[in-house]
Amino acid sequence: MIVLAVVVALVALLAIVLVVNAARLKPTPVPDPLPPSGIEGDDAAVARFQELLRCETVWDLHNPDADRSAFDEFVPLLRRLYPTVFERLELELIDGYGISLLWKGADRALAPVVLMAHHDVVPADASEWTHDPFAADIADGRIFARGAVDTKCIWAALMESAEHLLKEGYVPPRDVYFFSSNTEEDGGDTAPHMVEHLKSIGRVPYMVLDEGGAVIDNPPLGVKGQFAVVGVAEKGIFDAFITTSAEGGHAATPSLEDATAKLVSGLDGLQKNPSASKLSAPVAAMLRELAAHGSFGLRVVFANLWLFRPVVIRIMQGDPETAAMVRTTYALTQLEGSPAHNVIPKRAKATVNVRVDPGETVDAAFARIKERFDERTSYELAEVSEPSPIAPFADDPAFDYLRAVIRSVYPTAGIAPYVQTSCSDARRFHRICPRTYRFAGILFKGDQRNRVHGQDENLDVDSFKRGIGFYTEFIRHLDRLGK
Repeated sequence: MIVLAVVVALVALLAIVLVVNAARLKPTPVPDPLPPSGIEGDDAAVARFQELLRCETVWDLHNPDADRSAFDEFVPLLRRLYPTVFERLELELIDGYGISLLWKGADRALAPVVLMAHHDVVPADASEWTHDPFAADIADGRIFARGAVDTKCIWAALMESAEHLLKEGYVPPRDVYFFSSNTEEDGGDTAPHMVEHLKSIGRVPYMVLDEGGAVIDNPPLGVKGQFAVVGVAEKGIFDAFITTSAEGGHAATPSLEDATAKLVSGLDGLQKNPSASKLSAPVAAMLRELAAHGSFGLRVVFANLWLFRPVVIRIMQGDPETAAMVRTTYALTQLEGSPAHNVIPKRAKATVNVRVDPGETVDAAFARIKERFDERTSYELAEVSEPSPIAPFADDPAFDYLRAVIRSVYPTAGIAPYVQTSCSDARRFHRICPRTYRFAGILFKGDQRNRVHGQDENLDVDSFKRGIGFYTEFIRHLDRLGK
């Protein structure tokens, strides 16, 4: 009876601890809030945005004969649409087509802020779209165009904000660089060369803001309402080209040692034995913020990760989107075997696209591949980039400033850090600037983020207008940013 009483008391104590922790889990407050903002763009701003979207800026890095006329026309178009910006700011072209605009601040001794986008876009097949991808049609309150979300919306909003503030006579307290790459989609050198340029002139940024997260209206875990997710890190990346070798022969006498069989077996083992999952600090913080806006049951779980962490990881492993947040992923993207249906080839090839968790290195992720194949296998790696560092997000002046601007423009939205699973130019800047964040200050509704690179990419007109307000407020209050 005594043992049972002790067990009951311990269970009761545990229940009390879980409930108390859940009750104490609240959204992280904004320490120095800004007043609510109602600033937004107008219909004329939307028309200018449409003109940028109609410029078919598909770079095609791997085709030296690609037509660059759209890029030749892009800066003259910007000059016409935003005359004050191009009269007052200093323009430098990086590698001929990358755009750097310097807005000199009142105190040039302070480290600058870099606000980024990219004006290149991926190709689009008009036959698969409801609207021509480069017509920028407006239907049902949305702009349909390639680049509407990724990321001409950011660049247009930045230009609108700067044009507006310049006409007001505003002078930022520190230098502001607006930078847009022409080769982001192809992983080209424009952004790295911009980083080297800033280093060479002694202008290492205090803070960088690029694409990545955004304001969304369909957060995970069943949480309702708007949520601003801010990327504080991004996964590393590489493509592994795997070639298995064997003797080859006739399909009538197959063997498990055939090149194709070894390739399939190794890839199957790689897929069925994923890397260990873990909750990084930003992912754990994101889950707690989501739970703070969710049901009491969610708060019980995520306020007590010391107990429920293994359960949470197991749940996240069950969905491809959340699984990518907690481990290195291996995506099989290309296969090549025999040119004939009845011939066993001497070589079989596969491409695996790897996204490396911030807690791992490229070498460790590659070693996991090599464990699955024999010594007759050869490898080639391409597009190799280590995971970025993790930008500060707890009690940091830059992150707190970003949160204050978000709260001002989107007063009901929750705010949380996260780890970006895709790649951006931000990773180039993160090597020299610890405070590099990935966030578009624009509301992407429903499946709009999922349509990036896909069919019928679109953005709500009202969301674009509100986004102009975000970047206007971000620039206007830079005097509140740390030194």
